[in-house]
Amino acid sequence: MRLLALATVALMLLSVPWTAMGQEANSKVPEEWQSWGAETDWELTEIARVLLKGEPNAEKFKDVLVLPLKDSNAFINPDGYLIVTEGLLERLNGRDEIAFVIAHELAHFVKGHPRNLETDPTRLERIRNEVERGLGTSVVGTGLQMLVNAVASYYNREREREADAEAIRLMAKAGFELNAAKNALKSLSDEGGFLSWFRSHPFLTERLEIVNDAIRRWHASVSEPVKLLPPPDRTNEVYVDLQIAPWSGSERTLWQEFSEEVKRWLWSSLSELARQFSCNFCPVKRWQRHRAKVWTLQVVPTKWQTSPLPSIGDWIRWEVRMNWQLRNERGEIWADQEERFSVTFVKDENLKSVTLSSAPLFAQRLAKFVIQNAKQKLQ
Repeated sequence: MRLLALATVALMLLSVPWTAMGQEANSKVPEEWQSWGAETDWELTEIARVLLKGEPNAEKFKDVLVLPLKDSNAFINPDGYLIVTEGLLERLNGRDEIAFVIAHELAHFVKGHPRNLETDPTRLERIRNEVERGLGTSVVGTGLQMLVNAVASYYNREREREADAEAIRLMAKAGFELNAAKNALKSLSDEGGFLSWFRSHPFLTERLEIVNDAIRRWHASVSEPVKLLPPPDRTNEVYVDLQIAPWSGSERTLWQEFSEEVKRWLWSSLSELARQFSCNFCPVKRWQRHRAKVWTLQVVPTKWQTSPLPSIGDWIRWEVRMNWQLRNERGEIWADQEERFSVTFVKDENLKSVTLSSAPLFAQRLAKFVIQNAKQKLQ
């Protein structure tokens, strides 16, 4: 039965470890962080390296780990790992803004600032709930509590002020654009949530004053812009910008939810297929797009139909007909064709549940469309 096959595919996808879907398990990620989906990134590692060059305690620093949390947070743990969430990186624009956040956290490290730990049980429980929403059920028991304790710790505001000023010095020494620090602060200033990077920091206006003072002090000593080069196997990084047009019919809300689920699954599907077919490019996530070629994948629905299957009594088919178009970084059309996607289910089943559960399969179809056409054009 088609629904059973679809459910099996979805279950297999959901049960695959994150590292296996997105990339090979990274030996640089400590085992205790791998279960939380942490990954390393060559650019973040290089930014930290150039910022720390010649600084006290530099030899104690390990690496930057990225957590798949929607909320914005960054912190240094006692083991020398700088933890940053995808939610924070998503809100930043480019390498220099990222460098400020990393430099701010490394400033705490360089200065040897001791951390305080949140002890309010009500607040800790709220933080725990926030982490569970971000990571789902993949983190349980004592492991989750350890992460809660890590993200609930903070520096006092005086040390935060010192870290802002010190971050500008580190950026100037490494050749990053100093004014990007102000842009980063403004981008992150409206972030709420219990894990917010701003939770224990001074107000935005005060931070901007501190940063402006530091820029005036260090602008004359800014080094030449840094040149950060990717590893040889990642020279062709590509971000696929999936643009799914809305549907104007009565099903528009369901189509929007389905579209968001598809976007969530696309990167892992692209990465898996790119590796499987030995492509000479590496798909990256949205927060990495500033350093990648950007290809545009447009999906425009043209027909939505839910109808009973003839001669099969209690079965229904949901079908969407669409136009798919793939453009490269120069705007050249690589592929433009009509497609359809359908799912068959029993009439007693909920259409919304069936539709959303099919998102991973649809993402795989899109990924295959991209990979096949890209390989043909790049040969």
